[in-house]
Amino acid sequence: MKNLYAEQWRLFKTKYGIHFLWIFLLFFLSGLTAYFYLLRDEKLLVILAKWVTAMFNQKDIAHLDAQTGELAFGLFWNNSVACLLIFLSGFIPIFLPTLAIICFNGAIIGIIMAYLKFNGNSVMEFLLAGVVPHGIFEIPAIILAGALAVTITLGVYQKLDNRRFPLKSVILDAFKTFLFVCLPLLLIAALVESFVTPLFLGV
Repeated sequence: MKNLYAEQWRLFKTKYGIHFLWIFLLFFLSGLTAYFYLLRDEKLLVILAKWVTAMFNQKDIAHLDAQTGELAFGLFWNNSVACLLIFLSGFIPIFLPTLAIICFNGAIIGIIMAYLKFNGNSVMEFLLAGVVPHGIFEIPAIILAGALAVTITLGVYQKLDNRRFPLKSVILDAFKTFLFVCLPLLLIAALVESFVTPLFLGV
């Protein structure tokens, strides 16, 4: 196990790290842009806030029991599917699907923050109590899935240019990282969001 994660760290430093950084910046700027833009367009903000609420309601996890672990499993499942979609978008030989999903996730946070600000609530309190506890695990998992997708896409292009390029090795490494890094991070995030975040929010 120690060797496995030592290898994952090596891959991150040599292959995924630079993509991780750029995708994180894209995620951050998407949220920031949505936040400041929507504060200037209250009508659009209300529409998007209702849409985000409806989208979360459609996931049908609010009724799950946190005490029995049902909520944690529901959160883990939904987030894992979302990250898997990001990961699989790397097999589409253009970057737009991956980048669009990352921007979408960042913008959702921006929409929520803008709506809280619009209603006179503390954005900082929301971030510190409602996002940071589980977000320090969930957001890196999402960003890393995006970095893996970009790595695969670049590998596809390199394979088209050079038939000897070891694309299978790139895909296998990326899959291992998704399995042994992304999913564990999402599991921890789900447990924290289910059992710890409500304590910070006073729910």
